[in-house]
Amino acid sequence: MAHEPAPVSQTIPDLLYDAFYSGAIGGAVVALFFLLVDSLNGQPLFTPTLMGSVLFGGVAAEAVTDVRLDMVAWYSVVHVAVFGALGLGIAFLVREVELHSRHPGLLFLVLFLIFEVGFLVAAWVFLPGVVAQLGASVVALANLLAAGAMALFLLASHRPDLWQRIKHSVRLA
Repeated sequence: MAHEPAPVSQTIPDLLYDAFYSGAIGGAVVALFFLLVDSLNGQPLFTPTLMGSVLFGGVAAEAVTDVRLDMVAWYSVVHVAVFGALGLGIAFLVREVELHSRHPGLLFLVLFLIFEVGFLVAAWVFLPGVVAQLGASVVALANLLAAGAMALFLLASHRPDLWQRIKHSVRLA
């Protein structure tokens, strides 16, 4: 008989815990990734400047050349709000559908698809030219990293037995 995972707690505090931490982890991973990319390109904080300038300033993506801390601040508010909402939605989805119960790898795939499709649609509507400016592969890599980090957090908090097996398999235990 296969080992079945323990039932997932459905309390509001548990849901909010998952939402807060998964959103914070995903948002931090994306922010740090683009800080690294921008720093390697010689313009730290260029990406949030670009996104803030297009979203709030109505500037064409190609016209953004200099870092503006006011645009970084404005876009940071949006970034935190979006990842907060994503964290809540994903925490709810994980609990309702229980993706983690049978196929934990499916959680990673679903998160990546939500991030990639969601960002591409939002960029097309609200941030024209940004994906072309940043590069579609860079955006996809940022979304892949965020999905992986959030999936690992949710697996670690929902399935400690699986988390121990993953750690053991990569010799971290």
